[in-house]
Amino acid sequence: MIGLVVATHGNLGAELLASAQMIIGPVLNARSVSINQENSMEDIRDAIDQAVKEVASDEAGVIIVTDMFGGTPANVSMTFLEPQSVEVLTGANLPMLLKFFNSQENLGLDELAGILKSYGQQSIVLASEYLKR
Repeated sequence: MIGLVVATHGNLGAELLASAQMIIGPVLNARSVSINQENSMEDIRDAIDQAVKEVASDEAGVIIVTDMFGGTPANVSMTFLEPQSVEVLTGANLPMLLKFFNSQENLGLDELAGILKSYGQQSIVLASEYLKR
């Protein structure tokens, strides 16, 4: 089963996981890492490393989802990139996480990461455009 780490500024990641759990029930093999201004780069790296180790249950790999490309959570997470083992996806949103939990046992790491990227992008809708259809 693929593991998930949601690393974000503030408590966004923890709240996204809590919201996912509210919608679909218990979420398995997932951790959040909350990053604040008080955290040193070493503290952040250690927290992400610990979370990755906690969710890396088998050879399936881990996806680290962060809130935004170029931010500290993403920059530090990218140091963990490892082909077939750890992937990093930026732009976290709730539909992306729900898709993860409904697919984490059925797909390979690279395939799931690609699907999550597309699904997250497709879930962004400008309501006025949608209503014109």
